[in-house]
Amino acid sequence: MEKQLNDFSILTNHQNRQVILNYYGEDEMLYQRDGFHFQTIQITKTALVFTKKDGTNYSIEKQHYPLAYINTDFQNYYTLKNNQGWLDIYFP
Repeated sequence: MEKQLNDFSILTNHQNRQVILNYYGEDEMLYQRDGFHFQTIQITKTALVFTKKDGTNYSIEKQHYPLAYINTDFQNYYTLKNNQGWLDIYFP
């Protein structure tokens, strides 16, 4: 079950841990998976910015995913959607 995510700041509760990013296309097939350890998440007007332990940043542009949800079936699991697919973000 999904609940609309209106405030991205909830993601900043996750720090100094691992994140998994699963990208799905409109055919519902996984086409990319990224996972890494990060120190912080910054929420800007335009993006979610993960600062990795090596100091580099990984950004997800919010404009690409106009719909955001909390997946209530799993702990620490979020979904960003657009008309071409979706991105699952979870913190194991």
